Amino acid sequence: MSDEIQTITDQDQIKGIFYQHFLKGDIYLKTKNGDLKIQFLGISENKVAFKIPFIKNFSGIGLVLARRETSIIYVQLKFLERSEDDSFIFHPVKIQIINAQRREDRHTIGADSQSKKVIYVTNIISDFIMENTLSMENKKVERIKDILRSDIERHFSYIKIFFFNEGRSDPRMRYFFHGNRPIYIFDIRKKPTSDREMSEYNNYINEIYSKDYYLQNRKQYISEIAVPFLFRAKIPYGYIQVNSTSPIPENIMSIIKKIAISCDEMFTKTKFFPVSEEKLLVSDISRNGLSLAFRERKFIRYFKERCLVYFDIMLPDKKKASIQAEVRNIVLLENKIIKVGCEIKEMDAISEVNFEEFLESTIHKPESDVTE
Repeated sequence: MSDEIQTITDQDQIKGIFYQHFLKGDIYLKTKNGDLKIQFLGISENKVAFKIPFIKNFSGIGLVLARRETSIIYVQLKFLERSEDDSFIFHPVKIQIINAQRREDRHTIGADSQSKKVIYVTNIISDFIMENTLSMENKKVERIKDILRSDIERHFSYIKIFFFNEGRSDPRMRYFFHGNRPIYIFDIRKKPTSDREMSEYNNYINEIYSKDYYLQNRKQYISEIAVPFLFRAKIPYGYIQVNSTSPIPENIMSIIKKIAISCDEMFTKTKFFPVSEEKLLVSDISRNGLSLAFRERKFIRYFKERCLVYFDIMLPDKKKASIQAEVRNIVLLENKIIKVGCEIKEMDAISEVNFEEFLESTIHKPESDVTE
């Protein structure tokens, strides 16, 4: 069932919601570095006061949120003034309440370093770090492109090698961000017969081909294969695309896949992407998500909200699970602990077995979900 969103602008209703939902429980201010925990002081005459630590100056519009069981409450605020006691005064513009069913319970991981339940993540890399690295190492990237192109340029009329630092709005890159399935169009002039192939064909025509102005202006190209470059077989960071004026046989797909794999092998062998070997503690975990906790602010550079991140969870008995996740929230707590909530997207079969075995062995009582 989709989430229900309720928008409230009436000031009397807004005042009631503050007293109903903000007197108890945690409240956070959205900042560029994550969600900062703050304190609600009161509301009167269309003015609301919060105590906000660590921030000296504020201007413009702010956004405050509170998570309450099956609801997330967002408050848009217009800054008015600051008092000497770190209290900030705002005018509440509107409130949005998103009613979303909790996905699942989580398990809190023991904080005792002697506990078998203490686990951590390492070998961390995020998609935006990969993107920045590609941009800074342009000469090396161009050399790799030349190597890949030389393997197949005599076989195809058109070859495109693309990395996501060149533009995330690229339609094929957007397609690969939502799944790693290659694109195969035998002949664009012939519609497929099966329902699944028809759905993929329509998606290609409407979301990819219609936005590819190069192909739109060169109607002689009737077939295509596009295969993503995948970091450790999980995070897409580019693709190789070939087009032809005649139908491309399906067995050519395996050749293009091998070239895509060879690209990732070149990056891996040269340690092109900076993988962090820092160890970050897992504070709670569930089948669909987990939270990381740390004090040192330098570690926050590995994470941004909505970014894709890859890491290994080091489990008891020398087992591990290699995981691709999406960062859902970053929370700055008043005790200077930073918590990063991640939603698990993918893991390989062996990782899934190890992960499930660990969850089954976890005996802590369930608490609230790690991601909203």
